[in-house]
Amino acid sequence: MKQSEARILIIEQWDRWISTQPLDSGGPTGKDSLKFFHELQDAKSPLLDFQSRGQDKWRIIHAWLLDAERLSDHWISPAPRIVPGRRPRPARNKFKARSCGGIE
Repeated sequence: MKQSEARILIIEQWDRWISTQPLDSGGPTGKDSLKFFHELQDAKSPLLDFQSRGQDKWRIIHAWLLDAERLSDHWISPAPRIVPGRRPRPARNKFKARSCGGIE
């Protein structure tokens, strides 16, 4: 099955599936799309028989649901940026840096 065909069918299936699920107040999220994907896998759904060209099928389906505005991704919090602490430079002696080899 082509991705374009699978996309339509999966979004239709999502709409039916999500109406049967308890949701948080913020609406469906990536956690829900992962649960949906696992349920399709467990049922060996033919909807997952689309060409993925080596990509993760859940990521493809998740992107389709995001593009169709069926869910939000607020549950994924970015990892905090790790900034190494800066060590102060050792003080340089300005007079030694300007010496002219041999002349004092």
